[in-house]
Amino acid sequence: MAFEPENELERAMLRASTQESARPEFYRLLLDSELVVLGEAGDTGMSIETVANAGKRFHPVFTSPRRCEGFAPGQMPRFRMLARALFESTRGAAFVINPGSELTKTLAPEEIAWCLQRAHSQAGLIVAQPKVHPKRLVKALCVLFTSRALISAAHLAYVAREGIDGEGHPMIGLVADGDVPRLANEIFEVAREALPGTTIDVVWLNPDGPLNPLQKHLLSVAPFYKRTLRLN
Repeated sequence: MAFEPENELERAMLRASTQESARPEFYRLLLDSELVVLGEAGDTGMSIETVANAGKRFHPVFTSPRRCEGFAPGQMPRFRMLARALFESTRGAAFVINPGSELTKTLAPEEIAWCLQRAHSQAGLIVAQPKVHPKRLVKALCVLFTSRALISAAHLAYVAREGIDGEGHPMIGLVADGDVPRLANEIFEVAREALPGTTIDVVWLNPDGPLNPLQKHLLSVAPFYKRTLRLN
């Protein structure tokens, strides 16, 4: 039976299941959406049910009451909560969206952490070019990107949270296909070697899609890396 979306989050989830370029929008909508959670929530905390899959345990969450009812009919306790707040209060936990449905998705702790970091990094930012170009970081990233065919281009800016940070830290804008959270983790690993102790942000850029002001600014900066097409 085909999955029939009944809200905007489910439509985004369906698009993201087949289109790499649709995944950033799905993550954005997910954080801003209210989910149905199996369990109980009160003044002193919350208790969330778990399900097992392939030897791992996940907290089940649902994109609508009907999806939840299809998995756990009856009087099983449940509550609604904004996904961002749920993930913030359960850091390190794994989730599964719509278990038992025709379309489901697991969310590993690293994936959730990546989503939250991206959301935080785009609020109240001052964006500029670095006073001192981070040559060591750029060189190390170019070596990485050359071995990753999914990366088409990369842009660099420095960002600082207004009234909080000093000189700011590097933000890498990626024009890429594929598993963006995985690519971001590889960039973080390279950055730890090249610039120990420095925070690095990674933002996915889709030149053909809707862009927020931060993404537009990054795309306006000349790329420090651009894949060269080779003719046979």
